Amino acid sequence: MKRLFNLFLAVVMIFSFTCIQVYAANGTGGSGNIDGGGGSMGDATSHGSWNPGNEGVRVTVVRASDHAVVTTPFDLTNKTPSAGIYHFGKVSKIQYNNGTGLSPVQGGYSYKNPVQPMPHIISTNGRNNIEAIKKYFCSEYVVKFIAEETGMDYDTLISGEYKILLEPIAYYKFEGVMIATTATEAALYDEVVGGQLRYWMGSLTAKNLPLSMFLETPDLGYPAWSGPTNKNVSNSDIKSSLGLGIVRFEEQPEEPEISTYDYEYRTNTEVITAVEVSGGQSDPDDPVTVRFHIDGTTYTVSNVYYPDGDSQLAWVRWTTPDEPQDMTIDVDVSGPGSAQATIHCKIVDLDENPPPNPVADDRNDSFTPSPVPDRPEKTSAQWTIWDPWWQEYWVWHGDDEDGYWCDHGWWEFDLDRYSASLSA
Repeated sequence: MKRLFNLFLAVVMIFSFTCIQVYAANGTGGSGNIDGGGGSMGDATSHGSWNPGNEGVRVTVVRASDHAVVTTPFDLTNKTPSAGIYHFGKVSKIQYNNGTGLSPVQGGYSYKNPVQPMPHIISTNGRNNIEAIKKYFCSEYVVKFIAEETGMDYDTLISGEYKILLEPIAYYKFEGVMIATTATEAALYDEVVGGQLRYWMGSLTAKNLPLSMFLETPDLGYPAWSGPTNKNVSNSDIKSSLGLGIVRFEEQPEEPEISTYDYEYRTNTEVITAVEVSGGQSDPDDPVTVRFHIDGTTYTVSNVYYPDGDSQLAWVRWTTPDEPQDMTIDVDVSGPGSAQATIHCKIVDLDENPPPNPVADDRNDSFTPSPVPDRPEKTSAQWTIWDPWWQEYWVWHGDDEDGYWCDHGWWEFDLDRYSASLSA
């Protein structure tokens, strides 16, 4: 293996000078976009071996808007790798996919041991505990640890503008020397040594390592993996789709606001009560729901849509009580954020307020006329309803021969106008 690795070193030095190297020139916990699989390891041979648990994870902070690497990757592991282990530096999958070549190094391998140990990453007998992996890397403790190690402000890291790229690492012996590789590095290394790594160590480097993490949904330009999860995969699939997980952070939604009005209703009358909801944007991906709690009954208005910077009326129809009373209607909004409000209603019975019946000789020498209540008639009304629709925007990811289309579209809104009038 030392002879193979020395030959590989000479070859890769040539590649390093001819490849285009692209780095980050563009200068609460999270949610995990991670899945995983694996299978039987097979038997160790004199050409290579791996002990379960000899593993780690490479961590890189990436800007969500343009997928630029913004921090130097670092490796997390529960183990203490040997001092003379061979490795390829701290290079992320994104950087390799953008043209960075392999640069082998012996010794000087740096790593971090977390105080709270990681769960097992690479499975040896089938599907790994992906939920434990998600819970660990999405925890506040680990995200704060990553912020500290990368020198990023924690609140900046979780603002929604950045994502954390995770890549599983294996520490294994091949042809007599210890090597540390991510799944992508193993695939690139195998191509340089003419398939020897896959031939002798394929159960690890072509199956369990790359399949220990893959995406459930497309992200950062990488597709969701829908191929096999329990058998060897190709180097091209590893480089394009496998050996990665992503922790992403949602930008804190703008809290909705509820504009309410107080009402006076007649008893035993069918009425409409409305509120105006605004704040942020409500669309089919993140819809707002409004609930009216009236006299022991909850009325739910789902899918109240409106664009950012605008508002939408939400209303319910109900029947007032038979007896006069003062009522309160509690309103709550859920969706992107939450809000509560209260409506005050006065229920009156017109039969209990008869007009006076004066006679000819009635006197009231102290009478002072009061202003006549100004209650203008309202015989018409206008209102609008926002109608969202999806604007497709398809983007090709990859080169001319190998890649995929991804819809990077957004929600647009049409405004439907309505009016009603009464005549008698």
